Amino acid sequence: MSDTATGVALVLALIVFAALYLQIKSRGASYEEPWLPREIRGAELAYSEKRFESKRHGLVARLDRAYRGGGVLHLVELKTRDYYAAHASDAIELSVQRIVLEEETGEHVSPVAYVAVQKGGQGTPRPIRVDLFEEQEILAMRRRLLEVRSGRGRTPAPAARPKACEKCGQRATCLRTFGEPGRLS
Repeated sequence: MSDTATGVALVLALIVFAALYLQIKSRGASYEEPWLPREIRGAELAYSEKRFESKRHGLVARLDRAYRGGGVLHLVELKTRDYYAAHASDAIELSVQRIVLEEETGEHVSPVAYVAVQKGGQGTPRPIRVDLFEEQEILAMRRRLLEVRSGRGRTPAPAARPKACEKCGQRATCLRTFGEPGRLS
């Protein structure tokens, strides 16, 4: 094959590749993962590992994933745990994400989200459905947190499960007031 023929073949291959790429990109990237819940399968991955901010409420959130499907955004939080469970803190985190995402994008975000738990970092994640808190509830929680941090308002009570205290941002306050979590009465 001559140099001219090789050059023409390379240019044609590049044109075909570019055309296929543009065709796939114009359809919207469908992010098909077999573990996704039925409501999200086939939806477009709209945002991944992106930070959003609500200037109106002074809230910041970094979401793991948001999928666009059925005219709404669906939030998915990825977690690695030793057990399959969603916690209230997951619902709070996803609810804050919902507030800031709606404010920044103007798009509607589903009032239901998923915590995709991968047990021990191995295997396929298992999605767990969580109902999100309303905006007023999240803002009330924020006000309460700010009161506790500033020393105003009622003293926080320890968690019912001592293990829940381990990663709490108010642990030092409770330790000063109540002592060790395992000894709370």
